[in-house]
Amino acid sequence: MNEQHNDDALKLTDLDFLTGNHHLQMMKAALPYMNLSQQKMFSVFIKAQEMRRTMNLFQQGELSAMGLSAQAKQTATPADMLEAIKPYANTYEQELISLMSSLMKGTAAPMDQLKNLLTPEQQSRIDTMQFMMQAMQQMNGAGI
Repeated sequence: MNEQHNDDALKLTDLDFLTGNHHLQMMKAALPYMNLSQQKMFSVFIKAQEMRRTMNLFQQGELSAMGLSAQAKQTATPADMLEAIKPYANTYEQELISLMSSLMKGTAAPMDQLKNLLTPEQQSRIDTMQFMMQAMQQMNGAGI
């Protein structure tokens, strides 16, 4: 279970740090050593504690620690959000996020970016189709 591929490794967010603590992490680490009914009971208890801590954050106005203050919301862009979620994505998703971010910023050549996400065979097919379309346009332009 701990032998996950690098893309699957979970990273903690600011919310995780604010709603968890080392005691809950210790309990999570102990789960595999419990029988099934104990795992179920402790898992629900841990999530309930995290939910309680989350609700307390909203009640106490501590969300600015996560960058969710009114000022942060006014200046943040969708591209900023994409950059914030990118570290939590797998490699393929990170490439898609980079593509979307580039398109939003207007800095990407869309077809080239999209081709990078395809297999070499698919890229070759697209190149062939583009070549054929250019040839047809030239033939039409020459009156053939």
